[in-house]
Amino acid sequence: MVNPSKDQRRSNILEAVVRVIIDVGFTDMTVADVARTADVSTALVHYHFSSKAELIAAALRVASEDDKLFRDSIVNGDGTAVARLDLLLSQSLPSDASDASWLLWIETWGETRRNQEIRAIMSDLDAHEIAAIIELIAAGEAAGEFECPDRDAAAVRLTALRDGLAIDRTLFQEHLEPEILVAQLRGAIRYNLGLSSDAYSALVDVPHG
Repeated sequence: MVNPSKDQRRSNILEAVVRVIIDVGFTDMTVADVARTADVSTALVHYHFSSKAELIAAALRVASEDDKLFRDSIVNGDGTAVARLDLLLSQSLPSDASDASWLLWIETWGETRRNQEIRAIMSDLDAHEIAAIIELIAAGEAAGEFECPDRDAAAVRLTALRDGLAIDRTLFQEHLEPEILVAQLRGAIRYNLGLSSDAYSALVDVPHG
């Protein structure tokens, strides 16, 4: 059997942190929980991370960077600006009520009131998403796809709606069909960009909804 490298052990520990946060929350989470979930000793966890706070911050930074990479790949990808904006927002909706990413962020938002380091990580992640949406709106305007009188406000409205839909789906409407959320979100994108259903569909190549 090949022993995992130091980096792999660290990565496994951080993945375990996310699972424990989702299962028991920040307050009840212990280093022993993380070690048990990662199938390592508590001594090994402490070897990589000096405290529970450092452990949590490191796990959230990794999850945050993964989200940023996802968005950047879409912003810098192919297709019309509208198609990329549609993909960025609709693909970030929870696939189901057990979506680990959304369960993590829902847990984390509550901690931003009490932990300044977590607040900074989440604020940076939020700013990155807003900037990505504004960049796509600017690209769409430059390409003549639509006109948007207030890019910043549109970006804030769209992320707020997406977050609300995701929270509702994850916490209260677990049986809601994903297609319903996507249709609601696309309606908001069309409204904010001043596009008809036909024009939107032509730019995104999706069925009317």
